[in-house]
Amino acid sequence: MTEPHRWCLPGQASDGYSGAEARSLLVRRLDWGTQETWFEDGRGRLMSVVTNGARARVALLDGAGGPEEHLVDPRGEGVSGGYLSSSGRVDTHPDRETVPFPLACKAVEHFIENDSWPHDVTVAQAVE
Repeated sequence: MTEPHRWCLPGQASDGYSGAEARSLLVRRLDWGTQETWFEDGRGRLMSVVTNGARARVALLDGAGGPEEHLVDPRGEGVSGGYLSSSGRVDTHPDRETVPFPLACKAVEHFIENDSWPHDVTVAQAVE
């Protein structure tokens, strides 16, 4: 079995995070008032997590400007606001385009450890 690929914060000079460390970091950053977190791997992939505390938009990009996939909640109804990005913009997203924050943290942990999403999340491809 190969060792899980490490993900780090963009520009960070470190060995990166294990899945459990990344999950913990997401929770700590929210506690600190940071609602947007980006991870990158050595293959040019980027993962973004933007949360309003209750729900999160999790997207995986195949490099800057590459194809995107994101987690969705097929049973999500309504819209939620308060998604604060690092640029200061506050967005609103349909709940079907986001997932509960605890599930987002679990999914990020699983993806970092296994290079695939857990079986209990739904993934949608971006439409060009």
